[in-house]
Amino acid sequence: MRFTQRKSALRIAATAAAAVTAVALAGCSSGAGTGEAAQGGEVSGKITVWTWNAPGDGLKAAIPAFQKLYPDVEIDVQDVGNPAIWEKITTGMAAGGQGLPDVLNIGIDYMGNYVEKFPGQLADLRDFGADALADEFPSGAWKSGSGADGAVYGIPYEVNATGFFYRSDVFEQAGVDIDAIETWDDLLDAGVTIKEKTGVPLFAVDKAATEADSAGLWQLLTALQNSFYFDEKGDITMSGEAGVNSLEIIKRADDLGIVADVQGSWDALLAQLRGENDIAVMPAGGWMAGVMENEAPDMAGNWGVRLPPAVESGGITAAVNGGTYLSIPTSSKNQQTAWEFVNFALGTLEGQKLVYDGGGMFPGFAPMLESEGFAAPSDYFDGQSPNAIFIAELAQDTPVVNYTSDYARALKAYTDAQTRVLLSDADPQKAMDEAADQVAQQTGRTIAD
Repeated sequence: MRFTQRKSALRIAATAAAAVTAVALAGCSSGAGTGEAAQGGEVSGKITVWTWNAPGDGLKAAIPAFQKLYPDVEIDVQDVGNPAIWEKITTGMAAGGQGLPDVLNIGIDYMGNYVEKFPGQLADLRDFGADALADEFPSGAWKSGSGADGAVYGIPYEVNATGFFYRSDVFEQAGVDIDAIETWDDLLDAGVTIKEKTGVPLFAVDKAATEADSAGLWQLLTALQNSFYFDEKGDITMSGEAGVNSLEIIKRADDLGIVADVQGSWDALLAQLRGENDIAVMPAGGWMAGVMENEAPDMAGNWGVRLPPAVESGGITAAVNGGTYLSIPTSSKNQQTAWEFVNFALGTLEGQKLVYDGGGMFPGFAPMLESEGFAAPSDYFDGQSPNAIFIAELAQDTPVVNYTSDYARALKAYTDAQTRVLLSDADPQKAMDEAADQVAQQTGRTIAD
């Protein structure tokens, strides 16, 4: 499997480019080539990386192997904390790059903000040959870290596909075949049966939007229709056909009485995972598989995972549910060394294995996903392989998600609309039109046709 049908010439070119840097890299599955060849820089000295706990552990695990290739390089991986890192990056960029490190770990929902508000402060990694890696990563994740002109501002580090987790014991008790569910219409019909026969709600929504992630279901449904809050040009699309349809699906489920109103707190989530507050399905990022195993071990065998149902028959069943990138600020005095480390960690099989084993972040790098044992069956999921599900999902043409610098405004406008619809029976189309108008007034952005 590859995320696109790459030609063999691309593999040869990428491998040959990597060989220019060091013969030792020739054994790796792929590489973006060497910025050294493109830039003529020297790989030496010290670089600093800003990240947080688990991603930092992954990057630290790759340092010894990288230093075998470049013994004169020193790498300082700093746990800045999340969300503290976003304010620190913003402060540094506002100061023209002063105080920023050589490598930044940037969330997908912050990338557009930095690119738009601080143009020219993130290096275009095409200058180092990064575009040779494009076909090795899911299209949606790659493009979401790139500019409209194709500039590459970050290499995908963590790529979260949407996991569609379900209580296999609840479905069995209700006599519903999860594999027969192809669309969300099918799912809502199944939810009615499940509620009638078991008393278990289909899914949970924080109707009062006490937490920002109460928009997660709408974001998934909208992405499954190849749309989001904004399009690639930055125009507002949240009130378009896809966005309204998504909210109508959520309202229809609520009208059917199959939605649990649950505050979006971590404790409430854990209660659902542990079966203390039952729900039948939980759409969430792929990282939830690990959380389930760690936080709800007694539920082993009761949770399953599959691709999300399509919104329309024959539609896509894939969406990127968050992720992060490694980027290089233009203020770095050692961009060449920074690039070689990023390329080794994320653009070679050797580096990716070390990073994954060290930090557990789900990768998007195709050779890693294809590597032996990566998609092994899980005892927790009764022999299913969550990784195999996520690989199949990321192999689809995943939609681009453009958060822009105004994501926070759009998110607030949407969750307010969702609350009016679910608690005050507002019309979804009217609520979404009002939300889009509000974002347009606040930002000066155009509402897309």
